[in-house]
Amino acid sequence: MAGEQSRTRRSRGARLGAMGMATAVGATLLAGCGTGSGGIEISVYVGADSAPTVARAAEKCSNDEFKVVGYSLPKSADDARLQLARRVTGGDKTLDILGLDVTWTAEFAQAGWAVKVPADLAERTAKRVLPGPLKTGMYNDEMYAVPAWTNTQLLWYRKDLLSQLTGKPVTSPPRLTWAQLLELTAKSRAQRGPTQIGVTAAQYEGLTVWFNSMLESAGGKVVDETGKKVVLGEGKNREAAVKALTAMKSVATAPGHDPSFSQTMETEIRLGMERGNALFELNWPFVLSAMQENSAAGSVPFLPEMTKFADVAKDPTNDQLKQMNQVIQKKFDFARFPDLAPGVPARPTIGGGNYAVSPTSVHQEQAWKAIECLTNEESEKAYGLDAGTPPVLPSLYDDPEYLAVYPMAKLIRDQLQENTSSVRPVTPVYQAMSTLMQAKLSPVGSWDPEALVDELATAAEKAIDQKGLVP
Repeated sequence: MAGEQSRTRRSRGARLGAMGMATAVGATLLAGCGTGSGGIEISVYVGADSAPTVARAAEKCSNDEFKVVGYSLPKSADDARLQLARRVTGGDKTLDILGLDVTWTAEFAQAGWAVKVPADLAERTAKRVLPGPLKTGMYNDEMYAVPAWTNTQLLWYRKDLLSQLTGKPVTSPPRLTWAQLLELTAKSRAQRGPTQIGVTAAQYEGLTVWFNSMLESAGGKVVDETGKKVVLGEGKNREAAVKALTAMKSVATAPGHDPSFSQTMETEIRLGMERGNALFELNWPFVLSAMQENSAAGSVPFLPEMTKFADVAKDPTNDQLKQMNQVIQKKFDFARFPDLAPGVPARPTIGGGNYAVSPTSVHQEQAWKAIECLTNEESEKAYGLDAGTPPVLPSLYDDPEYLAVYPMAKLIRDQLQENTSSVRPVTPVYQAMSTLMQAKLSPVGSWDPEALVDELATAAEKAIDQKGLVP
């Protein structure tokens, strides 16, 4: 899983964590003190980033019929996935609700490790959840998981410097292409300004996310709708892949790029911006909360005026957050993910987590009821404000309290629509496919785009055929 643990509004533990359910502490009891539950316990296994908030939601979702109890999974995402799979295949009847990363849905569905969402709940979910996140719960046109929270990368940029470079004030979020990012960094370099474009280019899940976002933005896909056939090297998909890879190579080899470009993850690109080395970064929304706290602590050279918030930055009120954001956004702001072609909306890759029900659960009816409560407006708002994970319900993006904490909320919602978002290849062998493709993509820019398309297609086919899983 790509992602950096970020911070919450209240506990400053994990605001807008990157791609989902990646980390957790091992098998720790989280919560669940319902009353009069008749002895029925509904377990919820989730990752640590959202665990405290899920614990509070679980307590509120406990009732006279059942008690909802939360448990943590192992720290590693791979270990978490493996534990769930082993316990399901072992017939563990204590498993009820599974917290799945959005990339696990197809695998768990195809393997029979998750049961289909009941038709009535699936219908209600389809009507209330944003189109982008909704796709992450689907496999073969059937819903196997209910979206719990989501995420999308934004373009973060030096607003003050962009005004200088363009010679006009930035009065609204700019709509930029990747080519324009390169033109602007080149101009900044000529003026001895910041030259870096921060992206997740290290050999890990973040690199797959970047490539998938670029490929989908160009109109291409890795696999077909069944998830069983690789189409990356064919027709328009090949053309899109070449276009995506050419743009990626241009960013990786541009004059003034980060010397450690091939090792950059969320943390590195965030710090590159905070140090004043980057003009742009593509990152998850958590970077705003990081900028708030770090600039208030005096560690962001271009925001010395933020030190006046030093005493309140760790636990600000909504009014204080508004004041902090107003200061920050004069120099550091957000915009939509860059387009590959002018006027053609980019399709950044979605992150997040979903709830599914184990086939071994002996209380499936109650588990689905609990999931509906765990994804209601109160729970979703808590996920956004406390755990820092964007909600899947569109109405919450107009909520005044949420907007106070996340001024980029409406832009996030805009990027979670049908034609402004993408999911990673929907295939039961996604984990292997991603690993094999990362090995071919890294180091970015060391390859010829035309030749690499064939290598990536072959790698994806090896995953489908379950061959060569260790690159």
